[in-house]
Amino acid sequence: MNANHPRLFAGALLVAFSLAASACGSAGETAVATTGAATLSEEDFEAILEGNGVEDTSVVPSELASRHVGEWIFFESWIDLAEQGGTELSGLHLDPAQVEQEAARAVDPTVPEVDTRYGRIQQRYRAVPHLIADHVIAIAGVTALCSSHLLVETEAEAVAAVSRLDAGEEFAALAAEISIGPSGPRGGDLGCVMPATFVSEFVEGAAAVGGPGISDPVQSQFGWHVIQVRSFGPLVRGQHQELTSEEITSFVLDGYGAELQQLQAELFNREINVDPRFGVFDPTAGVVVSGSPGTDAITRADTSQS
Repeated sequence: MNANHPRLFAGALLVAFSLAASACGSAGETAVATTGAATLSEEDFEAILEGNGVEDTSVVPSELASRHVGEWIFFESWIDLAEQGGTELSGLHLDPAQVEQEAARAVDPTVPEVDTRYGRIQQRYRAVPHLIADHVIAIAGVTALCSSHLLVETEAEAVAAVSRLDAGEEFAALAAEISIGPSGPRGGDLGCVMPATFVSEFVEGAAAVGGPGISDPVQSQFGWHVIQVRSFGPLVRGQHQELTSEEITSFVLDGYGAELQQLQAELFNREINVDPRFGVFDPTAGVVVSGSPGTDAITRADTSQS
């Protein structure tokens, strides 16, 4: 994958393949590849090659062609998997992908503009992590707790802290002053994490707040907590205001590895076809396998004479 392509999760990027070929048929008549309902046309494939510096797309190095066909199959298979499971690719995923692409282009002008053919393909690639994160959210019931807390040794200290907060003191300043927990110096901020990160008493105390607000004193094995809940609930984009779309995606992809592995096991369980010029797709290995080992290049033009 070249520098134009987004980073995806946990070792899921494609490796280089060997490829070969030539078969009858004129360029433009046959799809280069299909996966599920998606089709990689000759025109899209040519745009991919040109976007990666291939000046003469009529004769393409087999290794390069193989890599880009396989990469397209990889990303479009994720899109098909999610959509088959009920999570459609939409602006929720394409919009942040566009922002990321435009930011990348500001640093590297070789990144394609979104309003070009190759740019739109790249935008779909970049949207895949956001799409898969939302699919995991839908099937796994992902929940986030965004909170701060202060920790003291006794119930009396916790009750006194609540009284000071009720009187109008700022939570962060009070936590920095009296909390004995490691988060005290940063105002008690615990960020946005999975509730399972905390002991059950803490989670139950946060849930009892019923929305944004301050908890009653909560006892755990660590002492007495007063919890400031900023948001607590299903991880739906827009519900946790302090989490950006990128942060929500990272939250899921970093925290739900088992679910991602289960999905990845199903990734190529769909109809996938590759034009014989490019070999065949091996779903077990997730690679394009050459039909004619040793071929160095694929001729894409004037194949009707073969």
